[in-house]
Amino acid sequence: MALLTNDRTDSGYLAVELTIDKRLQPVAPFSRGPVVSWDVSDEVYKELEELHDALLAELDEPESDWPPSGKDWPKIDRAKVGWLNCTIKFFVGTAVIYQQSLLVQYGTFWVWYHALNTLLTTKHTEERHLYSGAESPELNMHLIRSYMDPEEWGLDPATTDGYSCSLHIYVDAGIAAGGLDVSGEGPGMFLYPTQEEALAFASQLLNEADEAG
Repeated sequence: MALLTNDRTDSGYLAVELTIDKRLQPVAPFSRGPVVSWDVSDEVYKELEELHDALLAELDEPESDWPPSGKDWPKIDRAKVGWLNCTIKFFVGTAVIYQQSLLVQYGTFWVWYHALNTLLTTKHTEERHLYSGAESPELNMHLIRSYMDPEEWGLDPATTDGYSCSLHIYVDAGIAAGGLDVSGEGPGMFLYPTQEEALAFASQLLNEADEAG
């Protein structure tokens, strides 16, 4: 179970709980609205990676550290690629205000963790955005990392790096209910985790995805 809260208690408590219930075999045919099972062989996956790199090279754009290339990330375990059956819950106080079963690609949690880890090690002054991938449209996560100059705010630069995070997590309720299109509309929760809390939540998600049976 991965849990992210606002660190408050009683009626002011807000939390997102995401549990990965089981791994679905990627070769088994199933669908829910626009969400369908798929997988490719290692050979096809390698060809797609090479095609992606070739297309990026043709763009001839200035090199940037964001979005990350992922070249320095560990190789994804292809044996784990596929769909995960998950349950998400939103809490307000002691009440579960929303609960839904979701289908999420393993790669969504894998990329989210490694991209967030990369983001939190970069220096920037403009807002930077991290989105969970469109390959898992039932679950949407949007993190914004913002910078405020500590000296301008009268803070000690030695103890404050000036970065803060906001995280919006929401569910496409139409797909989760078996709808036929992606609307991007549904219930969600908006939290301001510390950078350490955001990374810990991402790490919990990936660990659960790795251990799912």
